Amino acid sequence: MLSLRFRLVALVGSLFIVGMFAMYIASNLYGRTAADRSYDRLLAASALSIAETISIAADGVRVDVPYAALDMLGAAPDDRVFYQVSGPDGTTVTGYDDLPGMDNVVIGADHATGVFSYFDAPYRGEPVRFARLSREIAQPGVSGAIVVQVGHTRLAREALVRELVVSALMPIALVTIAALVLVWFGIGGALRPLDRLRRDIAARRPSDLQPLSAPAPVEIRPLIVALNDFMRRLGGTIDMLRAFVADAAHQVRTPLAALRAQVQAAADDDPEELRRSLASIDRSASRLTRLVNQLLSDAAVTHRSHVMHFDTVNLAKTVTEAIQECVSISDHDAISFACNVDRAHVHGDLLMLREAIKNVIDNAMHHGQGAERGVEIVLDAHADGYSLRVLDHGPGIADEHRLRSFERFARGSDRVAGAGLGLAIVRQAIEAHGGRVLRHARDGGGLIVECLLPEGPR
Repeated sequence: MLSLRFRLVALVGSLFIVGMFAMYIASNLYGRTAADRSYDRLLAASALSIAETISIAADGVRVDVPYAALDMLGAAPDDRVFYQVSGPDGTTVTGYDDLPGMDNVVIGADHATGVFSYFDAPYRGEPVRFARLSREIAQPGVSGAIVVQVGHTRLAREALVRELVVSALMPIALVTIAALVLVWFGIGGALRPLDRLRRDIAARRPSDLQPLSAPAPVEIRPLIVALNDFMRRLGGTIDMLRAFVADAAHQVRTPLAALRAQVQAAADDDPEELRRSLASIDRSASRLTRLVNQLLSDAAVTHRSHVMHFDTVNLAKTVTEAIQECVSISDHDAISFACNVDRAHVHGDLLMLREAIKNVIDNAMHHGQGAERGVEIVLDAHADGYSLRVLDHGPGIADEHRLRSFERFARGSDRVAGAGLGLAIVRQAIEAHGGRVLRHARDGGGLIVECLLPEGPR
């Protein structure tokens, strides 16, 4: 990719080149017009000088061509001058008798001296500019129009045009070069704050995520604000990851230590003690399995919430699949699902929604299932979407734990063992879909976890 400096210089240079081209066309047109006007006056003066020497004699028209009449057109050494004087009968009195006639004539009238005509025509292999003067005479024996035609090659005119064009373009060319040089070095100076910013970031340690505070021009401040915001979010993510790893390590270490102790106790030869130890090992393994599953679920939901690959999801079907995945066949009778809507489509990520529903069901089964009373799941229509409620018959959430119940590794009750990840996973997944998670105390004891999700496209 081209550098910013080169792009700006190329843009400025292109503007100047376009301006120079337009100036060249304009100055060329103006130069030709000015050169023609100047030399046309000389042609007219030469024709008038010749016309002033015309006289009528007994034997016809006489002309005494003055040297000065043609000399005034000889300023350019390589230019040539042609002339012709024609009598009333059209015969050539003097001069070149094969001069071309009038084509592409530009006519101007001078009432004092007659009628002038100016035109360009090729003659003897060269472009020639002609002036034609016609004068009416009426004398005894002679009447009609006497025509004086003077031609001049265009070398001097073209030289004048070139001089005018160069005179007009030379200052612009010099200004263009100077502007490009100034832009090149000026952009280098303007980009120095970016270089300082680069050096500041390159010199930092990987753990240094403090905001950038170097002074910067107004145009660069949005970039610095964006970088500071990114580092703030990155710092928060790293802090959350550190806390998560530390809490996860602590949570995993506890059941592993219990497993080791129970395995050591199982080495006893007493069959009764062995059975108790195996039962304890089974409980610890189940707890560890649930913890690992929740850790994997939390990692999956966190990743998918950043990817945001959403599609139309059938919420009722997703709930059914979640029940089948997280509830064993023997426990299916302990859970009921009532879908009170004909259609429940939301715009979201199928994996995230399934993990959220599995966690809220698992949380209710693990913490809230009372004796002979199972978990109820109800899907209803809501204001602008759908309401998924999971009702259990457990102890609920104590007031002292209610504020922290959605935090990672924060348990809602001290009476039931758990990792404290279920509701945190549910909230993260539902809020990533623009929804909300609410908690209600259930009449007669228990907890209602309600997930509100907006309706997807029809």
